[in-house]
Amino acid sequence: MEPTNTRRERDGWTILGTALLWLGVAVWGVYAVVRYGLGGDVSASQFLPSHLAGVIPGVVLRRRHSIRRGLQRLLYRGRES
Repeated sequence: MEPTNTRRERDGWTILGTALLWLGVAVWGVYAVVRYGLGGDVSASQFLPSHLAGVIPGVVLRRRHSIRRGLQRLLYRGRES
């Protein structure tokens, strides 16, 4: 008997989304090291675009199936009216 995998299989897009998410969050680690560890004169606004460039597409790629289902429901509901 083959073991059943209760965890959803990960495809390439989900893996890419996870990597982008982690990289977007890791930006704040770099910020902390530069600002507090090295005493650099940096502001959070310099790191925010890099954070958002990783986190937003990462979340979209990871949740794309849920987003698609929600959009389909909205579009279908609009046709009934």
